[in-house]
Amino acid sequence: MTPRIGKYFMEWTPPDGSDETLGLVDFTIFPHLDHPDMPGNTLADAERWAAGMTGPAYAIDDETAITVVDGQVEVISEGHWKLLKP
Repeated sequence: MTPRIGKYFMEWTPPDGSDETLGLVDFTIFPHLDHPDMPGNTLADAERWAAGMTGPAYAIDDETAITVVDGQVEVISEGHWKLLKP
């Protein structure tokens, strides 16, 4: 859905080495923020990852969702999240 995912999340590298994805929205997502089973998904990790992105990025936990209606982005959350800008 996002324009890129960043090398941090790539488990497979396509022949061209690109991290580009569908690009249906103009932001990227760092999922599972501060998940207890994912020690590499801290806010500090998200901030380092976002520094390599080109555009807004959201670090979101598992109790957060993002909706986009007519180009308007809304974060719906009972957890924690942060908008990160490169």
